[in-house]
Amino acid sequence: MAGPDKNQSHSTRPFSPTTVLPLPHQKKRTWWWFGLGGAGLLGCAAIFIILSLSVYKRAKETAATLPATAGAVIGSAGPVQQPTGGPAQQTAIVFTPTAAPVTPTPQPAAATLTTAPTDTPPAQLGPICFKAVADGSLSAACGTDFPPTVVEIHAIFDYGGMQPERQQWTRIWYHNGSQVLKVQEKWTGDVDGQFDYNLNTTDGQPFSVGTWELELYVDGNLQTYGAFVVNLPATPTSPPPENTPLPQPQPYRLAFTKWDGSKHSVWTAKLDGSEQRFLLDFAASPVWSAAGRRLAFYGEEGIDTQAAIAGGTNGIWVMGGEGESPAQLLPEGSTHTLDWSSTGLIAFDGARGGPDRRIYFIDAAGIPQPGEILGEQPSFSPDGRQVATKVCRPECGLWLVNADGSAPRQLTTEGSDGLPAWSPDGQKIAFSRNVDGNVDIYLIRVDGAGLTRLTTAPGTDSVPAWAPDGRQLVFRTTRNGIWQIFLMNHDGSNQHLIIDNVGASDEWAFDRMSVK
Repeated sequence: MAGPDKNQSHSTRPFSPTTVLPLPHQKKRTWWWFGLGGAGLLGCAAIFIILSLSVYKRAKETAATLPATAGAVIGSAGPVQQPTGGPAQQTAIVFTPTAAPVTPTPQPAAATLTTAPTDTPPAQLGPICFKAVADGSLSAACGTDFPPTVVEIHAIFDYGGMQPERQQWTRIWYHNGSQVLKVQEKWTGDVDGQFDYNLNTTDGQPFSVGTWELELYVDGNLQTYGAFVVNLPATPTSPPPENTPLPQPQPYRLAFTKWDGSKHSVWTAKLDGSEQRFLLDFAASPVWSAAGRRLAFYGEEGIDTQAAIAGGTNGIWVMGGEGESPAQLLPEGSTHTLDWSSTGLIAFDGARGGPDRRIYFIDAAGIPQPGEILGEQPSFSPDGRQVATKVCRPECGLWLVNADGSAPRQLTTEGSDGLPAWSPDGQKIAFSRNVDGNVDIYLIRVDGAGLTRLTTAPGTDSVPAWAPDGRQLVFRTTRNGIWQIFLMNHDGSNQHLIIDNVGASDEWAFDRMSVK
């Protein structure tokens, strides 16, 4: 068998036999095409490099102008924010070429998100609780009447919103209306808490008998006020005979209103009706402060039309005992009556959009105080802890309730009962009641016992007010066909005219009176 032919093709070779290889001139042409292709590839590579450098430079400039952002991942295409909803990332990852390290342009620190501070609450001093040191011990409860053995008084009050070492606070003491002590200094207490401020005599002797008042100011603004009385030693006395006029202590002063058919005006007089003095128009329901130096009242719409008024509208007002410096404490268009407690708190009734009237509180500077009581026609107990009010809860009548609104208890069950006046000894309530169309003054003990009718004359007898000694009552009456003011003993005896022709509007509550 013949051996294999060297020129024979083999299936495993990649090329054809030599007999079909290209000619020499064909090889030259092939290499020329290879060279041309290689040049083209080199050109494309150069263009790619140039474009890449351009893109990188642009990315670098963009990254340099972007604000630094915590949690961003920066690459050639710019920053990509992390998804929201999870914890913030604290590290930024930056890709940079190895040929030229990038020095980032310094950027301002990222803003720190903080909660906007709330407004600083205003300074506020609460009602004053007086406790006395007598016979070597401090009284357990707050009081306003102390024995003549008192050698030290503690004025205790809550405070809030104070600025230590920045605000000035001033305390002014009065005795029987005359200033006896004034101290002004920087506040050194805490921001809020309770302050126990005490006063004693320099010689260790008991306090002088009479009325003591304390005013507390912060940065020149009156914040709270309180008063107490140091009494003379009690001396046994026998009750006067029936229908015998009682001696008139002086100088008690009556604050009352007159009605001219279109507006109320506030007047004062001695308790016998003498020395009547006009104070202010468009004013009703006057009530003395504990020491009798100022009057709170309801200012009617139109009060600002008077020359003595610098501005204001209807609401709660105060003025001096001679009518000086009237000033508005609180705008309130629905008040009928108000009362001023021995602790410096002013209570007033109002209808603020609801179906029922309620009693609200402010201090002597006009700052609203917490709490409200269902009812109207408030009358404070002598210690300021309780309020007598006309209300339906749901039974109508007179109710007694703590000043914080707790422990309401019904005193009377007649729906016409109203205009209560708490006696100075804290034991009785005088009020008016309508029986078969005849309105009279009644008296009842605070425990609900001892109901007594004091007036029986035909017509209307209403709006009672106590003298400070508890021995006499003033009231308004129509028994003679016109509105007049009468005075009587606490048992109803010796009823007699003291002020004639005072008038009255349809709302008798505006005509409540006050004696100091």
